[in-house]
Amino acid sequence: MYVCICNAFTERQVRTALDQGVRSPAGVFRARKCAPQCGKCVPTLRQMVDRHQAQSVDAELALPLAAE
Repeated sequence: MYVCICNAFTERQVRTALDQGVRSPAGVFRARKCAPQCGKCVPTLRQMVDRHQAQSVDAELALPLAAE
């Protein structure tokens, strides 16, 4: 599904950018080499960034602790 119609990028492309270390909507635009146009996608991008970061934290917490 398209996230940004103005710049024609999809959820998959946003997830790829997030997996590569992007941590903000502005970072997604930089990774896609574009700029926000109308801005309607920014709230969706914020939600995707927040969700990705929460999942990353959950994944880290689920890792077994190293033996001391």
